[in-house]
Amino acid sequence: MNLVFCYGTLRYGESNHEVIQGAVLKERNSWTKGMLYDTGRGYPALIESDEGKVYGELYEVNEQLLERIDILEGFREGRDKNLYDRIVQTIESKNGNYEAITYVMREPEERFIEIEDGDWVSYRNKS
Repeated sequence: MNLVFCYGTLRYGESNHEVIQGAVLKERNSWTKGMLYDTGRGYPALIESDEGKVYGELYEVNEQLLERIDILEGFREGRDKNLYDRIVQTIESKNGNYEAITYVMREPEERFIEIEDGDWVSYRNKS
């Protein structure tokens, strides 16, 4: 089993949550270091940073679900031009810390809009 940090469209109630149907929710309220951006394409991008917090949910997924997430995130092992990199990052919660797979972009594009509170769901609900 793998732990995956979901901060965008894979979160509960969001447009791609069905991709992880069958995953086990470990933490509904969790966060990690980073900056969150609206890509303007209906999904966010997490950029690695020691500043800022990005909020999301932590799920336990099997290999089959991880493959489905990789496809959604445009990730393939060993490929130079992945949309996202797949890294292991510390995820924090009130119940403790975890090491989990997190999908990050290398750097924001100029047109990206910073999501200052680091929460895709609250940002989307305001729009």
